[in-house]
Amino acid sequence: MIDLFPMMSCVGVIIFFVSKYRKTLKKLNKTQIMGVFISYILTVIIAGICIYYGGAFLTERFQNEWIRLIIRFSVVLVTLWLAIVTLNHILQKITKGIFPKII
Repeated sequence: MIDLFPMMSCVGVIIFFVSKYRKTLKKLNKTQIMGVFISYILTVIIAGICIYYGGAFLTERFQNEWIRLIIRFSVVLVTLWLAIVTLNHILQKITKGIFPKII
């Protein structure tokens, strides 16, 4: 049952994404659409790996839980910022400016 929730959440996010950007996706050809989906998937996977392993690597030396919390929170913020900036840049190149910037 625990494994079912992440899969259902992933499907829900994909449905939300497609419904939100339906008009924009219709303007793209099939190669661009595949590039957009692959970019999103790879960005999420790489960001997740960086947050999980990067946070663990940077906090393993500290014993104080407050310092660990601050470092992990900082890792999440920096990773998400880098992921959004990178994804915006990649999507603008793939779609030639058709796809809107995320933030």
